Amino acid sequence: MPSFSQIAALATVAFAAFAAAAPVERDLPVALPAILTSLVAELSPVTALLSSIDATNATAQIVDPITDQIEAILEGAVSQVSALAGAPIATVLSTADGVLSVADTAQLLGPVLTIVFTATQDVLNAAGPAATVIQPLLDQATAALNPLLVALAPLVNGLLAATAPIVAPVVGELDNLGLGPVVGLVGSII
Repeated sequence: MPSFSQIAALATVAFAAFAAAAPVERDLPVALPAILTSLVAELSPVTALLSSIDATNATAQIVDPITDQIEAILEGAVSQVSALAGAPIATVLSTADGVLSVADTAQLLGPVLTIVFTATQDVLNAAGPAATVIQPLLDQATAALNPLLVALAPLVNGLLAATAPIVAPVVGELDNLGLGPVVGLVGSII
């Protein structure tokens, strides 16, 4: 009768053989439509907080943590988008239903940009005299969109051009609010 240690050794060898025979699954990168959809979902509650700021609470202590959250969310998205570098366009734009067109993908990117821009605009409109104090924080949050746009540009030809008309009205208003440098950065990429 085999001992327990012999049975355990035999079982280990048998399981090792099964494990070696199992196919190795690589983690596939998340496709761009899923990244953009998730990004809107993550940014929406945070930008809603930013939009809720008014003249009574427009302070750096209130605005800074919110803009830090926006920057962190965007940085995470840049990492996901960067993981798609070199992937075939069918992989980059894939969905459960097929492959999106560039125009349809632009419709997913537009809201990412506009919710950040609109929240920034809302705060500056409501902040009153505090606008000069919080504007640098808002500049940082909107400038955090630039690495995302830089990562997207080489993935899908024409995506940024297709997105430009969607965000043009909001970008024009930001320029009127004194966010010219941010608008210039975004404009140079789009």
